[in-house]
Amino acid sequence: MIKKNTIVLFDIDYTLFDTKAFMDSGLKKYALYDETTPTIKELWRNVDLGIFSKGETEFQNNKLNKTGLKKYFKRNNVHIFEDKNANLKDVLSKYVNFKIFLVDDKLPVLYESKLSMPSIVTIWIKRGPFAENQQPIKNFSPDITVNSLVNLSTVVENN
Repeated sequence: MIKKNTIVLFDIDYTLFDTKAFMDSGLKKYALYDETTPTIKELWRNVDLGIFSKGETEFQNNKLNKTGLKKYFKRNNVHIFEDKNANLKDVLSKYVNFKIFLVDDKLPVLYESKLSMPSIVTIWIKRGPFAENQQPIKNFSPDITVNSLVNLSTVVENN
């Protein structure tokens, strides 16, 4: 089922990209989590996809290119910044007429997103060192918590 005016924004590291495998390989193995590509392909047929990630632009884009993910994201939906929170409102305002799903391993990013745009659907992917060591944020719980991207298309379809 195609959902018009719906976008799923993804963080890259520990969300789509297996950063631990990359680090363990001495920055040579560009690896995705097993479920990343099938999930992206399934979502791509039905909704718009975007990136909202922290890091150096060329380095993060290189991860998308070397893993074959770049083709699933329109250039104007790729947002990579050194400071995500400083650019959060600008990015979200671009999608004011969209149903927005934000998938991230960092709870503070999801929290700030919800404060900025209460209608956003926050999805906390609870893997990687940031998620594992995250302290709860008072009076905030993400809308959805997952351990992988498996069934994400069902989550998007049902919300």
